[in-house]
Amino acid sequence: MNQAQIDFQQLRIKHILFKSKVRSVLYGGTYDANFFSNHGPVNVWFNSVGLSKYRDLPEMQSLLQVHQELNSTTNLLISRYQSGKIEQAHEGLSKIDELSEKFLDLLAKLEGK
Repeated sequence: MNQAQIDFQQLRIKHILFKSKVRSVLYGGTYDANFFSNHGPVNVWFNSVGLSKYRDLPEMQSLLQVHQELNSTTNLLISRYQSGKIEQAHEGLSKIDELSEKFLDLLAKLEGK
């Protein structure tokens, strides 16, 4: 396995953890503000690895945009959940799944390069 494959595998794992944490919070788990902040594992990966090593790849910019959309959707759903709109928050998980699929597809394209 080369370094790029390792980098992208780390991102895949961090992304799956992110998605799992979103689902957990929306089903009553503990909300970790630091995890969902700019200091969370996926954001740290983009800042320390992704944008420093792979900035010139167009897919990296697309991947970052999808992750930012995941972040904003997550914040909206958590806000809904915390304000008692639990059913609406759960319904929004389909958007998280859709964005996650897009994220993983882009990541697979990056790995193929």
